[in-house]
Parts: sequence; C-alpha cells; structure tokens
Amino acid sequence: MWNRLTPRFVSSSQSAAARSKTNHSTRTRPARRGCGLALEYLEGREVPAVVVQIDYSRDANHFFDDPSRRAILQQAVTDVASHLNASLAALAPGGGNSWSGSFFDPATGQQVTVANPTVAANTIVVYAGGRDLNGQEAGQGGFGGYSASGSQGWLDSIRGRGPGFTLWGGSLAFDTNGTNWSFGTGAPAGGSQVDFYSVAAHEFGHLIGIGTAPAWFAQVSGGAFRGATAAAVYGGAVPTYGDRAHWADGVTVGGQQASMGPILQAGTRVSLSTLDYAALRDIGWSVSGVARVPDDGPVAPAATSTPAAPAAPGFISSPVNNPFGSLTANPSASGCSCSCSACRLVALTGGTDGSAQVFGAGNDGILTPAGPAVVPFPGFTGVIRSVVADFNADGAPDVAFATGAGTAARVRIIDGKTGADILPATAVLGGFTGGVFLSAGDVDRDGRAELVVATDAGSSPHVVLYKVAGGGLTALVDFVAFDTPEFRGGARVAMGDINRDGVADLVVGAGVGGGPRVSVYNGTGLAKGQLARLVPDFFALDSRLRSGVYVTAADFDGDGYHDIAYSTGDTGGPRVRVVSGALLVANPGADVATLPAMADFFALDANDRKGIRITAHDLNGDGRAELIVGSGDKTRATVRVIPLSQMNTPTTSLQNPFADPLTIDGVYVG
Repeated sequence: MWNRLTPRFVSSSQSAAARSKTNHSTRTRPARRGCGLALEYLEGREVPAVVVQIDYSRDANHFFDDPSRRAILQQAVTDVASHLNASLAALAPGGGNSWSGSFFDPATGQQVTVANPTVAANTIVVYAGGRDLNGQEAGQGGFGGYSASGSQGWLDSIRGRGPGFTLWGGSLAFDTNGTNWSFGTGAPAGGSQVDFYSVAAHEFGHLIGIGTAPAWFAQVSGGAFRGATAAAVYGGAVPTYGDRAHWADGVTVGGQQASMGPILQAGTRVSLSTLDYAALRDIGWSVSGVARVPDDGPVAPAATSTPAAPAAPGFISSPVNNPFGSLTANPSASGCSCSCSACRLVALTGGTDGSAQVFGAGNDGILTPAGPAVVPFPGFTGVIRSVVADFNADGAPDVAFATGAGTAARVRIIDGKTGADILPATAVLGGFTGGVFLSAGDVDRDGRAELVVATDAGSSPHVVLYKVAGGGLTALVDFVAFDTPEFRGGARVAMGDINRDGVADLVVGAGVGGGPRVSVYNGTGLAKGQLARLVPDFFALDSRLRSGVYVTAADFDGDGYHDIAYSTGDTGGPRVRVVSGALLVANPGADVATLPAMADFFALDANDRKGIRITAHDLNGDGRAELIVGSGDKTRATVRVIPLSQMNTPTTSLQNPFADPLTIDGVYVG
C-alpha cells in the first residue's frame, strides 16, 4: 500500500504584480511543489501552443540516463502542455538586457542560478533530474524565480511572461532511492509500483501554477477552491486538502480521480482531469480541447523584439513562489505531500481580524505569502504572537501561536506539513490575561523544538519552557527571570545556539517598565531543569530606558554561533544592536554592553518613537540569517527584512504585509 502524503507550510503565493524599482536588480525565488497525480488521459493537439523543453544538464545522479525515462517524462509534460495556449515572450538577453533564472537543483535540492539563458517564445524550460528525496518522497516540482535588468521593454516582456505570474520554467526532481517506479507506457502491471508518468504529470501541474500560483491562493477560502470554471465542472466550490494546494482527498469528476489531489493509488495511472484543466483556466491559462472546459482558442505569439533602452536602466521585482513538495511512496498506498523542509519562513501577526500569515522571501527581502492567512483562535481578534519552528521533527516548519492581552493565555501549534494541530488551543500560565510572548528551540537534541512562553506586562517575568508531545505540554523549567518577582513588566524571549554546542540557549529580555535587562540561560542546563547563566546579565541599551527590550538570536554571519540582537521596546527609536555569539563565548565574564557590536543602527525611521519587534530567519537559504523588523506603529503596518551586510545602513524595502495599514498593535514577527 502507499501511504498518504501530508502538506506543509510552503513559501508559495507571491505577489502577481511586478514591482518597478531603480538602482538594484530583481531577485525572485524558485517554487517547488510536490505530489499528486492526474485523472484520465486527454488527447493532445498535434501542434501544442506551449512547448516544454526539458534540460537534463542538472541530472548529476544519472536518473535519466535511460532514454525510455526521458521519453515518458516528455510525454507526460507534453500531454498537459498540449491543451495550453499562451503568449510567452522569447527571452534573448543582449544589448544591455540581462536576466538570470533560479531554481532548485534536482540533483542537490539547493537553489541555483543560471545566468542569461535563452528561452524561445511560447516555451517553458524544465530542469529535470533525480536524487534521494529521503523518507517516502517520490517527486518534487515547482516554477523558477528570476532577476532581470535592462530596458523597459525587456523588463515588460519578462514581467508579462506567464498566466498571471512570471513563468520561464522550473525544475522537477524524482526519487532515486526507495521508490518502486514503473516507467511503462501504460498503467503499472503490478499493484506495488508507482507510475512515473502520473507523478511527472502532477509535479508539472504544480510547476505551471496549480497549488502554487498567486491566482490559485486568491481563489481558495473556507477550505475550498472557488474558481468559476472549476466550480462549473465540479458543481460548486471544490474542497481542498489541508495544505490548500491540492483538491481534497477523494475528489473526482465523472467518477475519475483528479490529478491534483493528495492520494495516488499504487498500480494506477492518473492524468490531468477536466477539473485540473478547469483550475488552470481559472488561474490564467488559456485552455483548449478539454471536455466541459470552455475553449479559449489559440493565442497570438508574443512579440520578441527588444526596444531600445531608456536613458536610465530599468529594474523589476516580482517575487515568485517558493512552494515545493513531495510525492511519497510506501508499500500500501501512494500519496503526495507539499513539503517545505528547505524553505525558510516567518510568521507575521497584527491584523485587526485575528489572522496570521506565513511569509517567505527571496534575496531581495520581498515578503510573499506562503498560502492563505489563518485564524489561530477563532473569535479572538486581539493581539496574536507567533514563532516558526519544527516541533515534530518531520523537517517542516510548524507555527506556534499565542494570545495577547484580553483573554486567558492560550497557545496553539499548527503542523506545517498537514495543517492539523500538533497542539490544540491550550491554556498556559494559569489563565493569565495580560498576553503571552513565545519562542522555540531544541534543548534536548531530539530534533523537536521546545516551546517557551513568557508573560507580558502585568505579571512578574514568568517564563516556562515546555516539552511538546502527545498533543500536550510538559513543563521542563518554570521560573521568574532576572530573580525579580516584584517586577511587573513581564518578559520577551528568544532561543538560539549562542555557544555552538548544538543546544538552543534561552535569551530573556525585560518587558515594559524595567531597564533593558537581558539574561542568557544555558540550554544544556534547561534540558535538565536547571538554570545556569551563559553570560552575566546586562543592559542591552541605555539603562534609563523603560520601554522594554525585544530580543532574538540567530547566526547572522554564518560562523555557526548564534548572535544576539536586541531592540527598543514599545516606545523609543527603532534601534537594533547585534552582538556576536562567538565574541560572547570568547569573553564569558565581560559586560556585553561593552563588547563591540556587529551592528548598531536604526532599522526604521530614526524619528519614529513607536518601537519595533524583531526576529531572525535564514529566509533565502544562504546560511546567514536575516533580521526581520516589525513596526510598533498601529497605523502603519511596516516590515523590513535586513541582511547583515545592510544592518548599519538598511536600504531594503519597507513593506506592508497586510491589505490594511491599520493593525491592532503594530506588527509582531515570529
């Protein structure tokens, strides 16, 4: 039998609108999405409007050395493309116009970039290969990112290439170890083999936008896809799976299984169904020759001329999805999972509707939604705080949420792979109603993050470190930080491996009303229920400040030591100071405030006195974390992503991650 696959949080839908910029190039990230298979085989046209060019130059593990495998892959993608019409401009760099395409290398899983490839008009380039996908994964696929500079006409031709999102191609990876493949021209003869054609068709469906394109997620709400064409074919809104990127398990049309669902039965062949093509039409493709899907007819080829460059060079920015997933194999049943084990995400909260949103970002720091918003605590529209971590050791980032002031303190953890609860809404801190701050990190080296909760203002700085297991919480350490139970300003928390021993250490910053005091506790001791300071307590900023201090810990310079960053709290200028973890370890008795800083700067307008919140994640996968800053201004939902190279003079974009600039209490980043 083949096991069902489960979805994960993915860095998926990106802004469909390209951004015009000056003085820097555009960078976007590739998309990966995995799984699923298709319904009935549909006849293709003799001359497809969209041509799929498969490039095997990245097949370093020789998965496609056998020509018969290449033939089946080409057949699978061509059968889908034969029903698609598009006006895709030719990409021919030169004369001051340049671009690069980025994608996930099918042989390594790492993001790679190809400079100035030439792509013919109405053609999609797909890099294909194989590698050990680990576990039960059978395939991964998604569209590529890009960066470009040159004349306005050149930029427009790239920006407009695709069905509502820029599409030059992408990559497909297939498992080389553990998947019992069938590479036949028909359905597998045995019931235990995975049909390669079906997997390839499904992954190609993700590459061209199903479950990945911004237009897909724009039409998913209330657990269903609501595109007009798909609804007409299905007879109403089409239920979606927990990841919101596939049809729900068991969705069929005319008694046949839809390709883009979460389950593939071993020993069967499934090609894209009428419903799958209807979804392609809903996300912007022109579809021809599919029963019950309106025939859009042919589309005129795109112009391929390159206008003369304007006086000043042009640049564009159009973030692209970073979803990617997997098709898994198991002796009993086959399924498909859109995994996100390699993507880096940040959760943002602050909207007035009680929602939270997970984002990814590329090298340009532009945040793009990883799926639709969620409401962690239905009925509660106050402040919500969050943290991203892997709480169940499945390689996917999960998200923990906590309530702010105005209700009894609760936390909830959502599985980034399935969308189910790892921890349902659970009361913490004895029902304290002043709000909760969160962080997470692995203190016992089991691959599962522990959860830290701390009280906000109105309480002593009460901190509890919990083990998350069996759908519940077990306290490992429960203490009052700073040894000052009389202080009533609460605490803010962060976790990171400051001393590079493989264990997350705990950083605690004082809340409102106290000086900006910071304590750092050794994670090895915490795992044993012991409190031991890693460095002496210190005042992060001017000791006279009483606005509290926000803290985060991450490896900003790639040396393996997590550095500590701290910022002004709920009032005060948006100052951030970063101190090297390696320097802390090398000077164990020193006053941290006297050590030289890696960076000390204003992250937003120096005149702003609304305070800032900070966290850090390696959003672009380069081995160095970026600082993510959220403004405390309730009237301007502002976020900035800042790499170490820009920390003292940040020039990255100021972004509004929400549709409404108004927030309940500024933006919280986690």
